[in-house]
Amino acid sequence: MKNKKDKPAKSKGLFLKILLLLISSVLFWITNPNCIFEDGLWYFAFFNYLPVLFLIKKSSLSESVFFGALYGVISYGLYGYWLQAFHPLGLIIACLGYLIICALLFTVLKWADIVCKKNGWLLQFICICAYEYIKTLGFFGISYGVTAYTQWKFLYLIQITSIVGVFGLNLLVIFPSAFFFSLIYKNKEKRKLINHVDFGRKSHISAYVKKEEALSINSLKLTVICGNIWAILFLSSIIYGIQKIGSAKRENFITVAAIQNNESPWKNGIEEYSRNIKNLIQLTEEAQYLSSEIDFIVWPETAVAPSIIYNYDYGTDVRRFMLISQLLNFLDENNAVFVIGNSHEVEFRGAEKQYYNSALVFESGKNVHPPEPGIYSKIKLVPFTEDFPLKHTFPNLYIKLLNGGAYMWDKGEEYTVFDYRGLKFSTPICFEDTFSSVCRKMVLNGSRCFINLSNDSWSNSKACQHQHLAMAVFRSVENQVPSVRSTASGVTCIISPEGKIEKAAPEFCPAYIIGKVPVIKEGEVSLFTRAGDVAGIGEACLAGLILIIETILVIIRKIIEKQ
Repeated sequence: MKNKKDKPAKSKGLFLKILLLLISSVLFWITNPNCIFEDGLWYFAFFNYLPVLFLIKKSSLSESVFFGALYGVISYGLYGYWLQAFHPLGLIIACLGYLIICALLFTVLKWADIVCKKNGWLLQFICICAYEYIKTLGFFGISYGVTAYTQWKFLYLIQITSIVGVFGLNLLVIFPSAFFFSLIYKNKEKRKLINHVDFGRKSHISAYVKKEEALSINSLKLTVICGNIWAILFLSSIIYGIQKIGSAKRENFITVAAIQNNESPWKNGIEEYSRNIKNLIQLTEEAQYLSSEIDFIVWPETAVAPSIIYNYDYGTDVRRFMLISQLLNFLDENNAVFVIGNSHEVEFRGAEKQYYNSALVFESGKNVHPPEPGIYSKIKLVPFTEDFPLKHTFPNLYIKLLNGGAYMWDKGEEYTVFDYRGLKFSTPICFEDTFSSVCRKMVLNGSRCFINLSNDSWSNSKACQHQHLAMAVFRSVENQVPSVRSTASGVTCIISPEGKIEKAAPEFCPAYIIGKVPVIKEGEVSLFTRAGDVAGIGEACLAGLILIIETILVIIRKIIEKQ
């Protein structure tokens, strides 16, 4: 009879856990730019992890591993659905990766709950912040999905990242989930404790209940104190943001035109290359017809597919040589500085040819004939689609990646800073502007503007493009420098040092934008640029240290109890 009564309770418990899992996954999805809400519902991000914490509380350690794996697959499958447009294998790899990562995350969060019974919520909060920093590191590191990026439209709040970086802002955005979980759970725990007093054994149980009640009240007080500290920090951040934006005054500007050619990256062949360059030239001439003051013209990532320098100096294909010669003639007759995305090839005697995803900078009368442009080659390559160092260990997977459309590049070595017409700038390529560490190094080298060349057209998704844009906004705010983004299909735009989108072109159509970009003085460097991701490093170290200490204390208690 007892087993029959337990079955409905178990079914109800399982249903509740599955419901919490689905709510958690959907919350993560809708708070970021997605196919329904292009900019994401940023205000829900403050509660992203609330159902996660309740799910972990109600689950055993083994169940937490299982639900963590499901959370990783569902949440990141919804978030990065556009990867299947590149190749279904890309989405599968991403989901499998987060299956493992989130299974580990949920295991750590459950362990934090076990070893730190009264204030485990606080340790869980630090662990979540640490996880979001750690997952951006290394070869597999991806910045997509960091909670603070959901706030990219909340300009007053995000100004604080010029001091603490995106992972410092993460503390403010993630904390409410842990706070409300603690507040709800501890009040529930307190009521349960009072309701379960056994008056028949008053002398024995009362003492225990009083002790537990005192601990519960102290724990609740700590929650309230932490909540008050958060409220003060949150309001201070808003006040700082208002002051920062209000005091932003700049005197010197340069005029930039960013071109959006709306070309597919999958099309190849000399006819296609010729048509594309003709289209780029036409869009450029239209922009220059509207404004004679344009200082810089920016073309997107690999806008010119044939290697300009290689085909001019060593190429044996006459048609490619003629196409490159026509392009160089156009550049040399033009008064603007050109920043062009190019598949740059380098050939060494007795060695394999090297291929780089590069930005080439040309200025008429200086480095066009023969082509000797300033060059930056992409350093942070996209894992699996642009870089796969384990190709000799997993040759079959490497072949599948190549057959699926992956194009493996060689890695650049130097964070180049260009200096033309009074503007010192760097050219993060593709998703390099999603990494705070990459852009920070560029600014430390002397850059005072980011000119990003991207091509997200393959995704056929505005959600993908807005997720990328959201992260690019933070690079400007963190380092207090403007950004110009020239993309194949969007979002082509100009971003102010305060993260405001000054101008943006419509997506998935040939277009261009013309705008003023402030020239930032050399001495103006933000605190974040000087210090780096101290917040993220601190979160990771603190989470690890507390987990180790609490685990050791649990082991010591177990040993003492046995004696």
